Amino acid sequence: MLEKDFIPQKPFPNFKWKWASLQCTEGLNDPVVLLGILFRMRKLEPLGVKYSSQEFADELIDLSNAIQGTGIGVDLAGRTGERNIIRNSGQYWRAVGLLEPGERSGKIRLTNFGRRVADHDISQTEFAAITVQTFKLPNPQVQSAAECRKWIDNGLALYPLRLLLDILCQLQRRGEGFLTTEELVKIVIPLSGSKARLQDYVNFIIWFRAGDISLGGWPDCCPDANDMRIAREYLLFLKNYGYVEFVSGDNRLEERYVINEVLVDEIKSLIRTMPQSESFSLALADIRSTEVTSEFERKRVRLSISNTARPNQAHFRRVVLQACGRCVISNVTMPEVLEAAHIKPFKYKGEDTVANGFAMRTDIHTLFDAGHLRIAVDGTVELSTRARMDYGAAIPPRIVIPDFIDREFLKWRWDNYNGL
Repeated sequence: MLEKDFIPQKPFPNFKWKWASLQCTEGLNDPVVLLGILFRMRKLEPLGVKYSSQEFADELIDLSNAIQGTGIGVDLAGRTGERNIIRNSGQYWRAVGLLEPGERSGKIRLTNFGRRVADHDISQTEFAAITVQTFKLPNPQVQSAAECRKWIDNGLALYPLRLLLDILCQLQRRGEGFLTTEELVKIVIPLSGSKARLQDYVNFIIWFRAGDISLGGWPDCCPDANDMRIAREYLLFLKNYGYVEFVSGDNRLEERYVINEVLVDEIKSLIRTMPQSESFSLALADIRSTEVTSEFERKRVRLSISNTARPNQAHFRRVVLQACGRCVISNVTMPEVLEAAHIKPFKYKGEDTVANGFAMRTDIHTLFDAGHLRIAVDGTVELSTRARMDYGAAIPPRIVIPDFIDREFLKWRWDNYNGL
């Protein structure tokens, strides 16, 4: 265990954490953007078109229009043509295993893993869990061969998302289950270059908060203008997929990311299970052999329904159940097992109105919000592979969409959303 007077040293001069995207476009991190672009690439891939094509530009413009007013700050309409978003930021999709690395023809080409995510065969929760388990530094998709070699020569290899969650779990045990951007860039990253143990990270963060240590003399691992913002992307990823909750600070350095205490047991289970290989398919098999992601999905849906911070939630349930009268999928009428499900999620400025709500049986609502059950504008019902195995015979292939439902909300969800 390291003593309070320990000062870490950089293992090599330019040591830093690089995120999957080297551009500081935090909006790319949002699942509706990251996976929304993936869905559109999947649609175009069989046509053999290029990322610079007008077809891809049209899809980006369509997504750009879809996210207007949702609070996502990213300009997609302006990132088309020869200087398209994949040319500038494609390493994001490659680093998380969705696009083929080293594709030089400029044609859209997904990995088998990427196709399964785009086809909704792998849920958003499963995608996030696989990324947490497998995202590793050094990463040749975002770091040069020479930089990767420096990591390897110094015996460095780490899974940063897993590490951050492990630190947060330990801090939560101490009653301080949060991490600030400042603590990430000034304590966690420098210590990672010294091969610190888990307890060392926790101790130095606690000592820093108590004022027991000074960070004078500690190395600056974010010396360039955008380094801090890029490092912060790790915390944003965990926020976007429900692992942590964001508490704003006076500035970026003071932002607090608080572990989602409802999911602590599942988070611990996930990070304690080392993947048997870095293969995304094998990681998926490992995750599906447990109930971790199923519990993630169930608890997050329950949490969103019971969110007391939303005063309109009770009113929304009442008006939707009155309008629908029964579950739109199963026709169950018992109010005790019926819930109101948003079509366009509240997180993305979906309305608390009957035009944006289905009455659904509790378990059907979980499938819907987790992305295992999808409803098209024409009423076609689509199930994920996992849901089809258990529910296939009980779910109708098509339903009648009530007249009061706004079809634009259905189209938005179908085109852009993959669940919690």
